[in-house]
Formats: sequence, C-alpha cells, structure tokens
Amino acid sequence: MKTLSIIIPFMGQTEQNLAVALGSINGQIGIDFSEITVHLVNDAGPEIDWDKFSIFGNLDLQYHQLPNNVGPGMARQFGVDHSESRYIMFMDSDDELHFAGALLEFFNAIKDSGDHQILIARYIEQFLDEKGGFRYLVHPIYDWKAAYAKWFSREYLQQENLSFHPELKLFEDTYFVGLSCQLAKDIHYIDSVVYSWLYNENSLVRQNGKSFEHQTALWAKENRLFLRVIREKQQENLKRDLENYVIDVYMRQRKFPPENLADFYVAHLALLIEFSDVWSGYSEDLQAKVDSLRDVAGGQWQGVDTSGFQDFINDP
Repeated sequence: MKTLSIIIPFMGQTEQNLAVALGSINGQIGIDFSEITVHLVNDAGPEIDWDKFSIFGNLDLQYHQLPNNVGPGMARQFGVDHSESRYIMFMDSDDELHFAGALLEFFNAIKDSGDHQILIARYIEQFLDEKGGFRYLVHPIYDWKAAYAKWFSREYLQQENLSFHPELKLFEDTYFVGLSCQLAKDIHYIDSVVYSWLYNENSLVRQNGKSFEHQTALWAKENRLFLRVIREKQQENLKRDLENYVIDVYMRQRKFPPENLADFYVAHLALLIEFSDVWSGYSEDLQAKVDSLRDVAGGQWQGVDTSGFQDFINDP
C-alpha cells in the first residue's frame, strides 16, 4: 500500500487550470513519488484531454469521471473510496502546494515520530483587498475547519466511520474536518506553510458574488448534522458544542446578514428542537461569552452588537 493519495475534485476546469495544482505536486523534492497517487475526480464536468498531463512524469495519475454532479464533498469522498493508501490529502483544483518541500514536511514527520491519526500544517490564503489587489493571510496552525494542508489516516477514518456528508455541498469540509479533528486522539502539528489557497472568483463559495459567510441557513444545517455525530460519539461535549454553535451563529448572522433570513430561522429552530434535551436557553454566562468575543481586539467578531443576544435566544 502506498503512503499517500492526493484527492483533487474539479468541475469545469480546463487542463491549464489543473496544471497549476498538478505542477506543484510534480515539482516536489526529496520524496519518493512511487509512494503517491493523485486522484482527479471530475464532478460531472466536461471530459478533459488526458494526454496533456503526460508532462507530469513524476505522478501516478488516476482519473475518475462522475456521471452526476455531487458537489466537492462527495467528489472527495469518491476519491477516498476509490483509492488505497495509508494517508489521504485533499487539494482544490485551483490551488497549489506552497513550496517544493511541502510534502517532504509530512513524510519527515511520520518518519521521525511515527504514524498519526491526522497531521496538520499551515496554509496561506490569497484574497482581494478593498482596492482590488491581492493580499495574503497565513492561517493558524490549529485549524480544524479547512481540508487544506492536512493528512488523514485512512485507518482512523475507517475506525470512526468518518466521511463527507451527502447533504452538504457547502461547509462540507467544516463538517468532515471538524469531526475528524475533534474525535482524534493523536494530531501531529507541523509549523510550516505547505499549501496556498488561491483566490478564484468563480469558486463555489463566491458564486454570483455572494460570500459563503452569508449562507447562514446552510451553516445551521451543517452544525445540526455535526451535533448528531457528537451526540453519538462524544456525548459529554454535546452541551458545550451546542452552546458554542448558538454563540457563533448569533455573531455570524449579525455580522453577515443571512441571504435568506426565513430559511435561516427554519434551520436554526430545527436544530434547537432536535437538541432541546440539552439546551438550557439564555444565561448570563452565555452573555458574558458573547460579550468577550465582541471585545477581542482584531478578533473575528470585534465590535459586533451583542445587545440582542437574549432576544435572539428567547425568540428564535
């Protein structure tokens, strides 16, 4: 069995688009390419000209054409289910490995410290500033949301029966990565930037110019599915995670008005009803937590109005 499968889902990208990600893998140094297979999963998009990828001579490329569009999460899951390796890594088709020694960081980690359930390194995000120029943000190493810059042990995923959820086409990685990290007992962190999340205005999270931050109804749905697994596998943390969701979603919908307010409240209320056995409602302690997030200088929720938090909880 090989060491690594790299799963790359895509839909509609050209051979030139895909060449960026593949070229960054093909140019890696210090590694044994016979230990890696790259799986391209075409999510019901137009067929690609496979012959054009012959230039990537270092890569064992496997191509999968899906007959129906299933979304990035289930396309990744197809790659997982149709690959064989000790570890799995995910890349988006419009991203790249950050430098030529990116994969070597992971190989050295398991060589030096043995196998782990998950290995997590850093990634850098490219984004547009208010003037239309590119800026860059290095994300913290303790990232439990994005699929980027991580290796997942296949054995661990199988033992915990962890997979992408078929109902999620957005926030699918938040669900999968969040559960995988929270349930793991052995996460190895690598303090190195290994992955570049490149700006693409046509990506799923930016379709029609709408930020995924405003898809609050889908955020509530993702959390509902997440909490179902926590109830089953980690009951002792269910109340804590439910309260964290309520705090987070209040701040989120205040800062990023929901695209569809009615849909959000339907999804949010459905979550609260399903977990009403552990939900105790408003408390001064929750209010203090919300206020503390508001007051963190430079924090994600700095300056958000928290005066309506009690009403939000009492009259959802």
